[in-house]
Amino acid sequence: MSTGTTADDDAPRARAVRALAAHAPGCSGGDLRELGGGLDHRAFLAGELVVRVADPGARAEVTREAELLRLVAAHVSVPVPVPRFADPVHGVLGYPLVPGRPLLGRAAPAGAAARLGRVLRELHGIPRAEVGDRAPVDPAEPDDWLADLPGPAPLLRVLRATRPRPARELVLAHADLGAEHLLESDGELTGIIDWADAAVTDPALDLARPYRDFGPAFLDDVLLAHGSDTPELRQRVTFFARCAALEDLAYGRGSGREAYRRAAERSFAWLFPGAAEPTA
Repeated sequence: MSTGTTADDDAPRARAVRALAAHAPGCSGGDLRELGGGLDHRAFLAGELVVRVADPGARAEVTREAELLRLVAAHVSVPVPVPRFADPVHGVLGYPLVPGRPLLGRAAPAGAAARLGRVLRELHGIPRAEVGDRAPVDPAEPDDWLADLPGPAPLLRVLRATRPRPARELVLAHADLGAEHLLESDGELTGIIDWADAAVTDPALDLARPYRDFGPAFLDDVLLAHGSDTPELRQRVTFFARCAALEDLAYGRGSGREAYRRAAERSFAWLFPGAAEPTA
């Protein structure tokens, strides 16, 4: 028996239109502009409202993500998406547009590292009791990160030889804090977006991608403002930054998104000094 639905009905744009009709009827679904997306979502713009559509298998997660975003917004001093609605039936999250342009492929403005370090100190200081079940717990085991990691063999050997011990203390972290999720306008850090991967995990994850994308001096300033700088932390930051660079290299090459490939290859100068070029 037919369910009355089609593949087109389940497409991200169709789900976005239905969610807007239910929760924000003043926004015209006919004027949706696609913003892009990642491995697990597509995003559209309806006026000043971002409509983020999760993969079909993650529809129910939008309610948890909305609760987490409201918690984070109450604790950090930089704008994050604050949901206007969460629709688990259609797997859609709607929130006002956070101002700024992603820093992917661009230099970080002066002062951004110190600002980011302060924001991460605020985020990582949110009590676990307040987080509750709003975010999963991920111990970020280095061996798990190495499993099936793509990349040139010489660089993978470096990673295996330098893998650190797991973190002893886990905190609430964004966990995917690359330049594409840091927004800037007029030389100021204006927002952090895409919190779908947030977890109670190793704080090094939130330091690793900024290190990958902006280099050692940026990391030094982030750590100074964050108030945590130990050899053990730096070892984990370096490990995760190297893993993230190899992931983005593979993603950029496989998807044709050259900005990711170029950024990953640029980071090899400080992440793998003296190692072979990433030609495989």
